[in-house]
Amino acid sequence: MARNILFVFALLVIGSMSYADWVPIGPDGGYISALALNPQQPATLYALPYEYPDGPRVFRTTNGGENWTNVGVLPDNSVNMLVVDPHQSDYVYGKTSNTCWRSTDGGASWDNYSLPTYATSIAADPLVPGRLFASGYEYSGYYSPAVMVSTDYGQSWSVTVLDPDTSYAYCVEFDPVNTGTAYVGCLYGMLFKTTDGGAHWDSACSGLPARASIDGIAVNPGNPDIVLAAASDGVYRSTDAGGTWSKTGSISIAFDLALSAADPALAYCLGYAAEPCLFVSTDSGATWTLRPGNVQQSKGGSLIADPSDADVVYSPGTAGVVKTTDRGEYWAAANTGIRIATIPAISVSPWNRQAIYVEATDNAVFQSQSSGDTWTRCEDFLSCGAICAIGLAPGVGSDVIWALEGSG
Repeated sequence: MARNILFVFALLVIGSMSYADWVPIGPDGGYISALALNPQQPATLYALPYEYPDGPRVFRTTNGGENWTNVGVLPDNSVNMLVVDPHQSDYVYGKTSNTCWRSTDGGASWDNYSLPTYATSIAADPLVPGRLFASGYEYSGYYSPAVMVSTDYGQSWSVTVLDPDTSYAYCVEFDPVNTGTAYVGCLYGMLFKTTDGGAHWDSACSGLPARASIDGIAVNPGNPDIVLAAASDGVYRSTDAGGTWSKTGSISIAFDLALSAADPALAYCLGYAAEPCLFVSTDSGATWTLRPGNVQQSKGGSLIADPSDADVVYSPGTAGVVKTTDRGEYWAAANTGIRIATIPAISVSPWNRQAIYVEATDNAVFQSQSSGDTWTRCEDFLSCGAICAIGLAPGVGSDVIWALEGSG
C-alpha cells in the first residue's frame, strides 16, 4: 500500500512539473527599425526592433536609454516608423506603407487604420491636437507625390496629390512655431509647403536641384524662416521659409537632420563620407563640421535630438540604439534590456566554460567571460557584415579566435 501511495505521489510531482521558460541573456542590441521620443517627457523613448515573422515587441525607456522594458507587441513587422503624439503622451503611432497603427496606452496595445494611399513618412502637428500628416505617393499608371491628413488622431485620412508629374514624397515636417505650416520633400528636387493645415500646397523648391531627392526636413524652432533640407547630394538651407534654397557645406549625401529646441542654432546631419558619419553645425546649418566619432549606423539613417538637452542625440540602426551626450564626439550603446539580436554563430571556450563568443548579425562579435551575464563588444573586423563560424584555440593567457566570413 505504501509503495502505491509513493508511486501516485511521484506521478503527481511529474505531472506538475513544467518546462522552464527561456530567458534572454544578451548581448543587448539588434536591428532597430524605428525609434521615437516623447516630446513631453524627453527621457521616454520607444524602440521597435525588426522581428520576423512575428510582430515586433515594443520597447520603452523612461531614463534616456539606460535600460529598456518590453511593454507590448505591435502585430505588424512592416512598421518602419514611430511617432509619439506631442499632446497625448500615451498615444504612439506606427506607419507601414498603407496602414497607420495607433496605441493609446503607451505601446501596450494597438489598433490599425487604413491609409488612402502609400505612405513614406508620418508626423504629428506640435501645435494642433489630433492632426497628423503622412507623405507618400499615389499610383494610377504613374507615380504622383501625395500628402495624407488626419484630424482625429489617425483614425481617418484624406489625401491630396501635390503634383501630377511622376514623383514620390519622401518626408514631411511641421513648422513648430507657425500654426498650419508644414513642408513635404519629394523626388526630383521638389518641395511643397502649406500654410493652411494642408488644404492647399505650393511649390517651394527654388534653388533645389532637379536631380536630388529630399529625404529630410528640419525647421528651426528659434527662427522658423530657417529651414534645412537633407538631400541626396547634400544639405540645402533656406532663410526665407522655403522661398529660396542654397547648398551649404561639402556634405556629399545627407540622410537626415535634427534640431533641438534647447539650442536652435545647433544642427545635426547624418551624412555619408566613405561610411555613415555625423556633421554638426553651430550656426543653424550655415556651415558644418565633420565629427570623427564612432557612430556606425546603417539601415537606419535617422537622428532624434533631445528637445531639452541639445547635446543629446539618439540614432537607431543595425547595432541597436546609440546615443551621444557630447554633440557627437562620442557615441555609446543605449541598449540595455533590448535583447533581439540574431545569433548565427556561437562558440564556448574549451578551456574556460564561462567564456562565450557570439556573432550578432550585421552588428559585431561579442564575448562574455561570465557565461552570458555580461557582454563586451569585440574590436570590429568584419568586412561583409556576417561570419559563418567561430573557432577557438588555446592561446597564451587567452583564447585565440578564428572567424570564417564571406571575404575569407
